[in-house]
Amino acid sequence: MLALFHAGTGLLLRVLASPLRTHDMRHAAMMHPELAEGDILLGDRGFASFAHFALLFMRGIHGIFRCHQKQIVSFRIGRKHTGQRKSRKGLPRSRYVRRLGHWDQLVEYTRPTTKPKWMDDATWATLPSTLLLRELRYLTPQRGYRTKVITLVTTLLDPETYPATELAELYLKRWEIEVNFRHLKTTMGMEVLHCKRVAGVLKELHMFAITYNLVRLVMLEASRRQCVPLDRISFIDALRWLRDADSSTLLTDLVVNPSRPDRLEPRVLKRRMKEYTLMRKPRKTLRKALERKKDAA
Repeated sequence: MLALFHAGTGLLLRVLASPLRTHDMRHAAMMHPELAEGDILLGDRGFASFAHFALLFMRGIHGIFRCHQKQIVSFRIGRKHTGQRKSRKGLPRSRYVRRLGHWDQLVEYTRPTTKPKWMDDATWATLPSTLLLRELRYLTPQRGYRTKVITLVTTLLDPETYPATELAELYLKRWEIEVNFRHLKTTMGMEVLHCKRVAGVLKELHMFAITYNLVRLVMLEASRRQCVPLDRISFIDALRWLRDADSSTLLTDLVVNPSRPDRLEPRVLKRRMKEYTLMRKPRKTLRKALERKKDAA
């Protein structure tokens, strides 16, 4: 499932379902019509490809992504780079242009020689041959983060208009999308769908998306009335109010969560799983296997 969320309100702008093991980039361009010229798209390292940056550039959309794990980044002034045809191991493929600050530089990305599988030939032919991008690196200040050093690549080139510290703070807010997915999957129960056919699964998915946005609208109204930041309003309490409300029900004050900017939570399960194997076959098949064992005994 590929989803586009509004960073300020948390509203789900668009959601797309794909077959199993489909890369996110295959349908990422279908999200671009939801964005206006000058908008900023935040994403993880899976979206930091030359082709994706080129598509954003041609629409006038800015992007801030974490550098892909295979992209070699060096902040050495005037360093060498590897050409597309004659590869040299250990050198970046981007061409050094100018230093903007400590761990902050302008580089030139060159269009790869091979077309990505998710792009058609006509679109590939329209992409520019080079792109001017900005690479910057920062350390995560908070203890407990799994990643200590984060390298970003962005189309926001001006270091005075877009300081590196502000870009780092903006990218850290990208984690809110993980919280939104948790609300969709865990809080609302979407991690287990009940339909068996594709059409039914898509209907179920879109109903979850509609309900999620209704909860977000309730949170927005509660935030305005109670004069508290939106991220402090309890999603669970808004969901419970919406579940029991009708057209004549007045909105009451919702639970306001405490401010926890430096909260740390371990990635562990709260309760131990039962010591049974997972059901990997239909229940009917398993019952027949038990009946055969019973008859043999």
